[in-house]
Amino acid sequence: MRHVLLFPVRILWKIFSRVASALILPFSAVAWIVQLVPHISKMANANEVVLMTNPTGFGHSIIGPDVMRRLYKRKRCLFIVTSWLYEHNQKVGLLWPDIDVVFISRFLATLLHQNRVIAIPFLRWHDAMVIVLTRGMVAVISHGWANFQTLYEMYLGLQKQSSDPKYLSDEYKSYVDGVEVTTLFQIIQKHVRSLPLHLPQTFRDEFNLQLEQAWTAGGHATPRKTCCLYLRYEDRDAHTTMLRNSSSLENHLLAVRHLNEAGYQVLLTGDFKIEAATKMEFDGGLVNADVLGVDPDLFQLFAASEVDIFIGNHGGGEFISLINEIPSLYIDWFPYSHGRKNAWIYYKSARDWNGEMIPGKRLITDLVHDIKASFGTLVNNSPDEIVAAVTCFIKDVEGVDHSDPYADIAAFIPQNTPFHRTGARLSPAWVQRNILTDDETGRVTA
Repeated sequence: MRHVLLFPVRILWKIFSRVASALILPFSAVAWIVQLVPHISKMANANEVVLMTNPTGFGHSIIGPDVMRRLYKRKRCLFIVTSWLYEHNQKVGLLWPDIDVVFISRFLATLLHQNRVIAIPFLRWHDAMVIVLTRGMVAVISHGWANFQTLYEMYLGLQKQSSDPKYLSDEYKSYVDGVEVTTLFQIIQKHVRSLPLHLPQTFRDEFNLQLEQAWTAGGHATPRKTCCLYLRYEDRDAHTTMLRNSSSLENHLLAVRHLNEAGYQVLLTGDFKIEAATKMEFDGGLVNADVLGVDPDLFQLFAASEVDIFIGNHGGGEFISLINEIPSLYIDWFPYSHGRKNAWIYYKSARDWNGEMIPGKRLITDLVHDIKASFGTLVNNSPDEIVAAVTCFIKDVEGVDHSDPYADIAAFIPQNTPFHRTGARLSPAWVQRNILTDDETGRVTA
């Protein structure tokens, strides 16, 4: 009955939204051109221009420019982000010393509904229009010298460099596999060296002063080291999004205390707030932008780029630390086939549809390619697991150049997965807790 009653409403919405999109689109075009005008000199001087429309999101505003500066090293590059209120940190342009990154706002009417954004004009119509307009303006202003492409087109070019022959097939001729691009992004970093990402020195000095004052005011031991803790949690009702969500901040507080005792001040980024009682309890040992009273966008960039170690989840907030080659521990990690360079991985556990825990060895062998967790239900890391992972990580960082003591266990993971292609390692704590006895894994014991 409800669907019957809603049917005429949906028909009216479809008619209204299409008419409104058609009427507003010309004004969106004018607004786009007006915003491009201040960047005419950059377009005139650029050898390469990339426009980011799709894929979108914070992560690609980091990966995209960094891939561009490595693919077109020693060329003048301009990266344009088609932005709006909901996804972007527009201060990321401050990070790159060797590429211009600019943000141009979409002229849209938007409504946030059930953690999704409804836009008029339709996003697809708007972005198709700005691609045509920007391509034309770049051609005219540069007199045809600049090469223009969309971010999607640049990713397709990068994907063709894959060592996996399937990405040279017709199936992937016009389709970008985001996992493969993220993997190739890490591989190209190893071969094409570039400057690390940093905010201007003035901002870095200000943040370091405030952090030092908060740390010493809390009576913590010096010298102070820093850890970025990135916890990702999205409310969107999307299956793949929910699979990567973090456990609660409360689950990490024992580990934060352990980090403080080891001399690390923890800088929290991501999607959780620090409650007043927690702020008082840690007294400078756990801080975020609100605790310090600073700009949250700048703090996010500082925390990810300047720390000694990174601990966090699978999401956009990890990529700056990844680019800067900061030693990292990934917790609540899924899918099981994925990996990151210069990192240790602690996976989520899982139950089958009967409620039984699935053995760790099976997760990284039989089920390793199941990126939708169709085998059952994922289980987030417990406080005890997180503390154990962090304890091992602190020791691992001190011997980062040592051989991997659990390389034989990691060998169970198929070699053609991103885990091995990026050079990731298993967290010793995960191996000790989740892999079966030495005899059952085939390890030789003394």
